Amino acid sequence: MSKKKEGLKKWAINRFLKSFRNSDEEAITDRLEADKRLDKLCSLAVIRAGLAGALSGMIISLVAYALQPWETNGESEKLMVGIIVGISGIVATSIELLFLYRDSLSTAARMAKVLEIPDDELNKIEMEQSMPRWLIYAAMGAPGHRGKLFGIDPLEKIGKYGLMFRKVLAKIRVVGSASLFKSILRRIWVRMIGRVATRATVNLLALPVFIILNVLGMRHTMNEMRSRLVGFELTPKVINHAFPEGLENISPGLKSALHTGFSEQIMAARYIHPNQIRILGMLGEIKKSSILINENEQRRADRFLIAISTMSGKNNYRHRKLSVELEKRLGRKEASLVRDEVWDAIHDLKPFTRKWE
Repeated sequence: MSKKKEGLKKWAINRFLKSFRNSDEEAITDRLEADKRLDKLCSLAVIRAGLAGALSGMIISLVAYALQPWETNGESEKLMVGIIVGISGIVATSIELLFLYRDSLSTAARMAKVLEIPDDELNKIEMEQSMPRWLIYAAMGAPGHRGKLFGIDPLEKIGKYGLMFRKVLAKIRVVGSASLFKSILRRIWVRMIGRVATRATVNLLALPVFIILNVLGMRHTMNEMRSRLVGFELTPKVINHAFPEGLENISPGLKSALHTGFSEQIMAARYIHPNQIRILGMLGEIKKSSILINENEQRRADRFLIAISTMSGKNNYRHRKLSVELEKRLGRKEASLVRDEVWDAIHDLKPFTRKWE
């Protein structure tokens, strides 16, 4: 791993720990009250992200307006204005992203304090597969684990060209890609409103788009952080409800159906979610032999897979397509009931009462 990535990890860990220790949040034992507090923390983070996007966009627009008279003097002046506005955009975007990352880490620490992460878990922060690390990665917008675990390779179905494309993208820095994306959006605005639009006007008109992008991005980050935090406590409850006989005592056919289902979900998502890592660790190794799976075992596996998928936040197109296949086998009504039960358990902390048979 490169020194820059290691440096970023150390900064994120130190920032998280510092925010956790200095936070004035208190642990809330009443889970309904804790849920309300988490809602408020998430909403405030989303609002701050929108304001950060607005401020960043307005700064760029002000620079463009200040240089507008100079832009009409000639082609060389127009090029110079473009360069200055471009540099201003990179600087503003850099500061904006730094604020968003810092704010996400601070919010993650406050959420962890509200739910009172056990000290033994917090002490595992140096371990790659620890819950605090998962929370930090969610706050930084990093995907789950992409290495091979439990005999499952998340990138197995990506293909040769897909891997090459990912390597190219890995070389592109976040600030550069964000600035380029915003520049493309500004160009789209020019095409829409005509070539007579000034650079300053384009930046101003594009401002709502940047605010919405920030809001949507932060909402996804908050949902993922919440999924990993609540999942720490909820996953064992889902396991106990789905498999009252104990996960270690389930039949070989059911175990094989679960492993196959998780493999398909992981390869569709291109990464392993922390909730999946915990469950696969409990399942243990699966022998590569043909095991017959009866209808009841497949149904129990599908129901559990839908429940864990619901806990895992936003899923991509491939993952949603796979979920549709699970729904067809399980039945849309049953799948909807399972999703509602898990959603109520996450956001309203309702216990599981209906038997999953």
